[in-house]
Amino acid sequence: MRLSVLASSSSGNSSVVSVGSTYVLVDAGISARRICACLGECGLTLGDISGVLITHEHVDHVCGLGTLAKKLGEGLRIYCSRHLRKDLRLRAPTAAFSYIEPGCTFSIGELDITPVAVNHDAQDPMGFVIEGDGVRLGYITDTGSTTDRMIFALRELHALLVESNYDETMLEESGRPPYLIDRISGLFGHLSNAQAGELVQAVAHENLRHIFLAHMSQECNTPDRAVASMQGIIDGLPENCRPQLHLTYCDAMLPWVEL
Repeated sequence: MRLSVLASSSSGNSSVVSVGSTYVLVDAGISARRICACLGECGLTLGDISGVLITHEHVDHVCGLGTLAKKLGEGLRIYCSRHLRKDLRLRAPTAAFSYIEPGCTFSIGELDITPVAVNHDAQDPMGFVIEGDGVRLGYITDTGSTTDRMIFALRELHALLVESNYDETMLEESGRPPYLIDRISGLFGHLSNAQAGELVQAVAHENLRHIFLAHMSQECNTPDRAVASMQGIIDGLPENCRPQLHLTYCDAMLPWVEL
């Protein structure tokens, strides 16, 4: 299995996961032009994509869908919750839709995908566990808190992409209105650097090989702070349970990583 993160931040998110000849896009929160350009750098075209998994309807996860649908029509298959279909149908009226539910595994080509319920102020927000070729990837962004059910779903991963959205001190000192600070740091907001570390501690085991830090706020976090926080967690794990740490970027793609 391979993962390339085309972009990830509070301003736009999209990744591509592959096993064999199956290529799946997770979210389309950057422009279609940029998605196509990034796919080109991965050695792909838009026609190689077997489906698009949508975590939720916020613009930083779906803004490119409309143009992608115009390019591919019914050749673009979108996987989302039944409740989300109405919103996305307005954005991508020509696309084909398949409905998915947390805990119900489905397949796209050589990939088996299990949606995972997360806690975010959106319609039926989801993360995913994506399996193929003996590899399990967890993909969790946009959740203000974790649950025992989420942690159980993320057991025995080989790789985890997790949001590390904000540094608590930077958020408090950001000058943002109190209601927005409360929304971001609340149970249905985003994970802080510290909370991302707690999730990694909860799911770490000797076969967890990669951690990807994602969805970082450009105003309330820095790569140095996010890395330092997570590296501190990793360094505290047993020596046989220390995954490699990867950064993702708002304005640059992370090329293929073999998982």
